[in-house]
Amino acid sequence: MLTGGATIEAIRLTLRNPIRPLAAGVVLLAAAWILAGGAFTAIARPYVGARDRLPGRIAALVSCGVLVFALAWTSRSAGGSDSSCYVLQAEAFAHGHATLVNPVAAVLPDVPNAVFAPTGFLPSPRAYGEAVPICAPGLSLLMAAAYVVHPSAVFLVVPVCAALLVWLTFLYGRRLDGDVTGVCAAVLVACSPIVLYQAVQPMSDVPAAAAWLAALVLASRGDRAGAVGGGLYAAFAILIRPNLALLAIPLLLLQKKVAVTFFREKRWLSPFLVAVAPGVAILLGLNAVRYGSPFASGYGDAGTLFSLDHVGPNLTRYPAWTLQTQTPFVLLAIAAPWALRRDPVRARLAWVSLAAVALLAATYLAYTVFDDWWYLRFLLPALPLVLAMSVASLRALMARVSAPAAAFTLAAITTALCVWYVDVARDRHATDLQGLEARFARAGEYAKRNLPANAVVLAVQQSGSIRFHGRHDTVTWDAIPPDALDALLAQLHAHGRTPYIALEDAEEQRFRQRFAGQRAGALDARPIAELPAPGRVRFYAVTMDDAR
Repeated sequence: MLTGGATIEAIRLTLRNPIRPLAAGVVLLAAAWILAGGAFTAIARPYVGARDRLPGRIAALVSCGVLVFALAWTSRSAGGSDSSCYVLQAEAFAHGHATLVNPVAAVLPDVPNAVFAPTGFLPSPRAYGEAVPICAPGLSLLMAAAYVVHPSAVFLVVPVCAALLVWLTFLYGRRLDGDVTGVCAAVLVACSPIVLYQAVQPMSDVPAAAAWLAALVLASRGDRAGAVGGGLYAAFAILIRPNLALLAIPLLLLQKKVAVTFFREKRWLSPFLVAVAPGVAILLGLNAVRYGSPFASGYGDAGTLFSLDHVGPNLTRYPAWTLQTQTPFVLLAIAAPWALRRDPVRARLAWVSLAAVALLAATYLAYTVFDDWWYLRFLLPALPLVLAMSVASLRALMARVSAPAAAFTLAAITTALCVWYVDVARDRHATDLQGLEARFARAGEYAKRNLPANAVVLAVQQSGSIRFHGRHDTVTWDAIPPDALDALLAQLHAHGRTPYIALEDAEEQRFRQRFAGQRAGALDARPIAELPAPGRVRFYAVTMDDAR
């Protein structure tokens, strides 16, 4: 039970951050609308006015609910290597640069180039003092457009893409099996644990899924406009996640008379492929500029990343994670072509969708092995397809049941799955990420407010956040040779730059061990600031005496 003081504190926090209760209200309203609208339509169908608009309104409301949730709980931090990579790359694009340029290189001409690469970046193989991203450029190009409006606007991109993903799921499900399937699939995607987990992080998984789904929905129209639109979205999807380029193959099969176009008429370029080409050209051009070859990337050697040796371990992981978080309900997707067999167009879409899911699964079964459940994010482009096909199969199984009973059963199963999904998302910390990642923005804001304009911060974990949020130059201390710390600090002082050190709890021991023979490596002085847990960060000032 809350005490009076705790109640007042809760009210104060609510007033300071009203977006969270608003998000809860929208989600509850969406759930009520879905249940009430579904039951009312089934029981009183002859009396429902403009009933054809109801599913679209529900899907739109659920999309807005996901947007509000994502905005309320997004981490808003350039923290880990992925998020740091995307937002700093966006900043570089917004300023017209393909690489990340570090001004400190002008005063440190004789150190390893890796010193100038913050977390999420690699030393440039082409230019001293520059760093290249480990991640692909697509999401950062979107973020760059937002950055031009305001730097913090980069954190709006993924929430908007999450809302679009839900709406596109409705459009896909409607094309696959009608409005009911579309709205049920949209609600299930909106509540999915992995969608909620990734919707609150500035990472590429949700945008990649939204772009591929948009490409599929447009390509499934089967006309020239759909082919061009699908190709453009597929191009952007490839820019966001290049290793999913194989997913363009199933989309070709959705174009009408594709066999005639390619073989009988001897026209080797379809409108779809023509629309895809600019995205591929941009990607190859950026790779050449940044990594020295059109076929190089920041991800590493493809022969190391992809191997048949990874298939066995991944087969024990991805299926288990999928069933644990999505339930065996998703297995019904396999039956979708049978469920839709009476409609050749829809059955064809189901077969193409299953082929896309199989290609995606095969890609990541051969990919590097990871042990955390949230690497299920790699399969996010398949999730809307699988859920929509599962709903279509379920509806086919209930075809002989009366309409009211079938509607009630479908609504009950959808509601039960949503409750399960939300509970799993909560247990797996989807709403905790904001607090866990807050240390990055907090450290950056401290540096921005309290460190002088000429400051250079030695950091690793905090190198991206201090550069983006703190607006200060950084040097990556774990790339400094163990015997060169004091000399580097003295060189910074000699050129009028004031060095500081920013360390998380887990980094302090590693820092002391790495620079055990260096005067500044002992960290003898008291920190000038200690930012509180979770993830405590300490700032140390480095004087001339420390550097001698």
